[in-house]
Amino acid sequence: MNRPRSSAGNRGAKWALLIALALLVGMVVLLARLTAEKNSQPSAPSSGQTEARGVEKPPEKQPVSPEFQFYTLLPKEGNQPPRPVAQEDEVPDEAAAEQPELKSEARYVLQAGSFSKARDAEARKAELALLGVESRINAVDVSGQRYHRVMLGPLPGKEITALRRQLDQAGIETTEPRRSDG
Repeated sequence: MNRPRSSAGNRGAKWALLIALALLVGMVVLLARLTAEKNSQPSAPSSGQTEARGVEKPPEKQPVSPEFQFYTLLPKEGNQPPRPVAQEDEVPDEAAAEQPELKSEARYVLQAGSFSKARDAEARKAELALLGVESRINAVDVSGQRYHRVMLGPLPGKEITALRRQLDQAGIETTEPRRSDG
C-alpha cells in the first residue's frame, strides 16, 4: 500500500522559488542600471565631448507663485458696499433726529433681514433671541423667488426707537419702522 509520492506538492514550491529568484535578479539589474546612470553623468561640462545619447535636458523651471488679481480688481470695479465714514465730531443723537417721528400710541413693525435661505433667517432669529428680542419669520414670494423675512413687532412707537438703537449697536440693520395694520 505504499504509493509512490507524486511531486505535485513540490512543484508549487519550485515555481514560487523560481518567481522569487526572477524578481531578485530583476531588482539587481534595475539597481545596477540606476547606479551606472548616476555615475556616468558628468559633474562638470566636458570640453568638446557630447553625451552618447545626445539628449539634452530642458532647463529646470522655477516654480510660479499664483498672482491673484481679484484683490485689486474688485475694489476698482465698485463691487464693494459703501462703507460708512465715521467722523469724530458727529453726535449720536443726530441719527435719532433723522428718524421719523413715531406716534407713541401707534404700533410698528421692523424687518431685521430678508434671506433667500431659511437657515440664514433662523440664524438671525437666534441672534435676536440672544439679545432678548422676540421675532418671527415670514416667507414671501417675490418675482418667483422665495424670501424669508425676519420681522419684529408690532411694538409701540416708543419701544421701536430704543429697539433700533439696541440692534444698531449689535450690528444688525433694520428697515424703517412701518405702521402695523393690526
